[in-house]
Amino acid sequence: MAKVQIPQEENATLGGIRKVMYAPSEDGRFTRHNYGSSVEEFATKVAVQEYEKLESEALRRIADKEGSAVAYFMYKNRMDLPTLASVTGLFQFQIKRHCKYRVFVKLKDKTLQKYADAFNITVAQLKGCNDAPGV
Repeated sequence: MAKVQIPQEENATLGGIRKVMYAPSEDGRFTRHNYGSSVEEFATKVAVQEYEKLESEALRRIADKEGSAVAYFMYKNRMDLPTLASVTGLFQFQIKRHCKYRVFVKLKDKTLQKYADAFNITVAQLKGCNDAPGV
């Protein structure tokens, strides 16, 4: 069986911790190997930059009374619609609506509590974000 090349590069985004990969050895059994990848590091950095850009855009939309704190905290916590939907138990189309200012201000505390639990904040912090952007 051909030997698999396992990357041994540094990955600064993991803080020196190595990931685990299982690869076949010469006798065909899968064995555990530690690895690091600079490609993975690059992809992680690009993703973080994109979330930071989305986060600042969400703050601008809050200041313009177009967006809501739901979008801001979603991006701040590095979540996307499917992730937030699975955590809150809401549908993605509902979350999209709740990201609009005019819909968000009418939400009941029960719904806001689902978001607050997902973001590990209080309902007051969630509501206050729309009043004082720059959280």
